[in-house]
Formats: sequence, C-alpha cells, structure tokens
Amino acid sequence: MVAVSKKIIVSVSFLFLMPGLVLLFFPASSSAHDELLDVKIFAHRGLHSQHPENSTAAILSVIRAGIHGAEVDLRTTRDGRIVIMHDADLDRTTTGTGPVSEKTWEEIRSVKLKNATGKPTQLGVPDFNQVLDLVKGYPDFELALDLKDVDAVKAAKMVLDHGMASQVQFFVADPMNTELAKSIKEIHPNLRITVNMLTWWKIEDVPCFAAKALDADALFASEWFLPKRGFKELKKIQVPVIVYLWGKHDLKQRFERAVKLGAYAVSCDDPEALLPFVVPFGSSAVK
Repeated sequence: MVAVSKKIIVSVSFLFLMPGLVLLFFPASSSAHDELLDVKIFAHRGLHSQHPENSTAAILSVIRAGIHGAEVDLRTTRDGRIVIMHDADLDRTTTGTGPVSEKTWEEIRSVKLKNATGKPTQLGVPDFNQVLDLVKGYPDFELALDLKDVDAVKAAKMVLDHGMASQVQFFVADPMNTELAKSIKEIHPNLRITVNMLTWWKIEDVPCFAAKALDADALFASEWFLPKRGFKELKKIQVPVIVYLWGKHDLKQRFERAVKLGAYAVSCDDPEALLPFVVPFGSSAVK
C-alpha cells in the first residue's frame, strides 16, 4: 500500500513539473512581429533588379513583395506630360535616344524600357497618372517623388485630384530651395514634403531648425552625412528621418546602424535583402 502511494505521489508530482520541463527544453516561440523592426523600407526606383527601373511592373513588384514604398523620378515631356524617368536622356533606360524634355508624349510612348542588363522589354514608359492610379489601390503604400524636371505645383495638384496626399511624399533635394518647399505646402497643408539636409546634418540644431522653418513632414539623410549623435532631437519634435543606403554591400550592417541612429525609414536598391528584418507592408503592426 505504501509503495502504491509513493507511485501516485511521484506521478502527480511529475504532472505538475511537466509544463515547466516542456518550457525549459522547448521554450514558447514569441510572435514573429515581436522580433521584427517597425521600420519602413522604400525601394529606390522600384524593384529594378527584376523589372526596368521606374516601371509600373517594378512598382507593383514592390507592393507584392511587402515593401512599404517606392521612390520614383518625375520628368516632363516637351508637350507637358509628366513621366516616370530618372535620366535626363532616354538612352540608358529605353530604346530611344535624346533628352526627355525634347520629346512629345507620343514619341515617349513609342519607346520601350530596358532591363538592368540593357535588354529591351515590352514595357513602356509610364506617365504620372498611371502610377498614381496603380498606387491608389493600395492605401497604406507610399510613393516618394524625386522632382527631377517637373512643375511641382502641377504634380501636387494631380496628387490632390487623386485623393492621395497621405500616400505621397515630395522630395525637396536642397533645404535652401525654400521656394519649392513652400510652393507645395501652399497648395494644401496636407501635402507632404521630405527635405534632403545634405551636409547640413553635420551642424547641430540646423536640421531641427530647417524642419520647423520649412514645415517638413520628414527629413532625408544620405548615409555619407549621418550625424554621430543620431536623430533624437528630431524625434522630440516628431519629425521622422528617411535614410538612403547606396549600393548593396554590407547592407544589413548599414541598415542596423541607421536604425540605431533612429531612422524611421530606409531607402535602398536592394530592399528585399532588408525585408526579413522588418514588419512587412500590409501588417497592422506598421503604422
């Protein structure tokens, strides 16, 4: 009888100890999102390793991959059509030749985009309306506009006509270009501008002053000019910083440095390499 009682006690004790042993040897896995960073990733000119840069296919691939936004470039044809094109000339990225500004929209439509190896594709040069129509279908996706050669006021009005002020950022390439920054904000206060601080990051307090003076919604920093002190002062006044990482070398380490400094978002040419470390686009965890 005593032996049986001891067996019962041992069995009951084991039942109580079992959950602890299970946790010891097989710890509960935390939510995947707990381990991911709430940092946004922007694809510089779309996913141009897979599709021609600045093409609708490159942008759509960004969205489908779970990347949060794309940066594209705006230029203007001779007859006033705003198109998506980085270079001033057609030669590198299309089957055409000559300056974009000297071509009509019909002439631009007749050329085909080249892929990353220089091979012609069946894709044409998109105009700004096409891209806005595409992105509007994904309300949480963001579009950053590099205003290469374009009437910013005209582009801003097109964004408003599409009801996309909250999705689009206008890139101001120089903080000294106060006229450009103010011209966009004067159209509608909800239009968003991101100001590139260039080497001014090296002078303490200037970025905060510029953000307030220009009513900037965000500031932009190339990694060559990242301040050692980070972006904590801008965080205090709730101005996010987008960092650009050039090239593909040591991308994870450079990304980690930008995040440590306080970057809200990172733009790069290989966004898929960074996607495993962040909450993807489309998740409720990303604001």
